[in-house]
Amino acid sequence: MNNLEKAIDRIKVLECPTGELENRVVSILEDYEVANRDKITINRDEQWDRQGLEAYSAIISGNKEQQITVLAKSGLDDYVATVIDVYIN
Repeated sequence: MNNLEKAIDRIKVLECPTGELENRVVSILEDYEVANRDKITINRDEQWDRQGLEAYSAIISGNKEQQITVLAKSGLDDYVATVIDVYIN
């Protein structure tokens, strides 16, 4: 299993305050040495929203650009975000 796959496994179990989701994903990718923080861009990607889930795209720049999509669901009070799925595009 490579570092990106290990990072994805960690992101799949992520629960955090809604406003911290992007930063937590970047930190995990950095912790697993997928890329440095300055090589990772995360954007809200509404075109991939589905069934109450919000999509975020993480673009990892480098010699080979990679992209992962994170699908998360916000709790009832919109305070806690729970990652439901993560996949490589």
